[in-house]
Amino acid sequence: EEHVTRVGVDFFLDMINNHEEIKVVFRQMPNIPVYEVKANEDLNRHGMYVLGAIKKIVSKIDDTEYLEKLFDDLSDKHRRIGVEASGMDIFGKVFCKVMRPILLEKKKWKPEIKDSWMTFFNSIVKVMKKSETKTENQNDLDDSDKNDLRHQVFKRNTYDRHLIEVGCDTFTQLFARYPMMDYISEYDHLEVEGVCIGEALRSHAIAIGSVVAEIQEHAGNPERIRMSLAQAGQRRYLEGVERQQLDMLGPVLAHVIRPLVWEKGLWSIEVEKAWTHLFDIVACLMKLGYPQEFEEEEVFPNMAEIVILKDTWSVIGRQVKSIGMEAFEKLFSLNSDMSLYLPACQDVGQDETTKLSDKVKAHAKLTIETLEQVVAAIPDMTEVFNVMTRLRKEHIGTGLIEVIGPVFCNTTRHFLLIQGRWSLDVERAWLALFGEMSAMIRAGYLPDT
Repeated sequence: EEHVTRVGVDFFLDMINNHEEIKVVFRQMPNIPVYEVKANEDLNRHGMYVLGAIKKIVSKIDDTEYLEKLFDDLSDKHRRIGVEASGMDIFGKVFCKVMRPILLEKKKWKPEIKDSWMTFFNSIVKVMKKSETKTENQNDLDDSDKNDLRHQVFKRNTYDRHLIEVGCDTFTQLFARYPMMDYISEYDHLEVEGVCIGEALRSHAIAIGSVVAEIQEHAGNPERIRMSLAQAGQRRYLEGVERQQLDMLGPVLAHVIRPLVWEKGLWSIEVEKAWTHLFDIVACLMKLGYPQEFEEEEVFPNMAEIVILKDTWSVIGRQVKSIGMEAFEKLFSLNSDMSLYLPACQDVGQDETTKLSDKVKAHAKLTIETLEQVVAAIPDMTEVFNVMTRLRKEHIGTGLIEVIGPVFCNTTRHFLLIQGRWSLDVERAWLALFGEMSAMIRAGYLPDT
């Protein structure tokens, strides 16, 4: 369980690299470099998803009723994306292959362990094959259900409609079953641009809860839904909620509650995508209730990026202190091979690439020290500029910040994944921050200019 992300990601890397039949069905493949595959959003989410599912199964190993429903759900989800249970026969073999080095390190690997896990996976695949057969016999009923008016909400494709339905159901269930408002109150101390994040999130969660109820109640009447959401948007406008915040509060809310969802074993790729889609749709339709006279300006960092950076930095900082700087430097070094980051078309010799890699490896500690100051200064970008100016004066080679961004993300991603705090929005926020820091140094800002 300590190496959940490593096993999950290695599991999919092995299947994609060594089993063509899997590579064909895994989307965003084939023919992309290995380093891009490692950083692929869906791959990392799949790593979390697979190990999360295994954890559920092991914890409920004696609950046959629960497992039967779980295997039916897993079978349905995989069949929708073109993965049949018959193609999962290799899962046990690959899982044991990637798990073996970890258990060998801890001197816990035995042939009996492999036999147990192979039996475990073979049993899962066998049950899922039965579920697949049962579902095929019900296709006629399923086809008639798809014509139901409730699937015509936003006149989008079937997949979007499905995501909206999943988003509404899971959001309602989550807030009904768990004290989410108490959980959100942990962010009451955080204030961004005069807005108390905890209070803003509670208000937005209530607003989304009310429109989710509208979507579910009037699923067959898209015009009624548009009107209701526009009216909800007008209420938010009169309450003083800025239009730009509608786009930001959804991703922030998802980021804040994701760790709890992961902890309770409720997280899945489908839920993540469903919330993203639902929050986007809600924000888009709520904006209909706002005045349209102005252009929205993109400024870094926006509210969502500020919350994400500060929140994830606290996790990263704790993890670095927990493992020690020496161990972090080793992790940083493992991700510092510049030959994996430089475009293939770029004419850079092997010697030059090696020298650049060595320089990057030496910047682990300085990167952490700099980010500690930068994140503390955000959203005051003038102070961030002052930090970068001092950095440029005191340290040679600070131009490496631009290439250090991806190295930092690859090094710290597992810190966040294991707690359910990583997402594509998190990755984008950190890369954007490194881009801003790099631009400040590149421009050659000095106090006398």
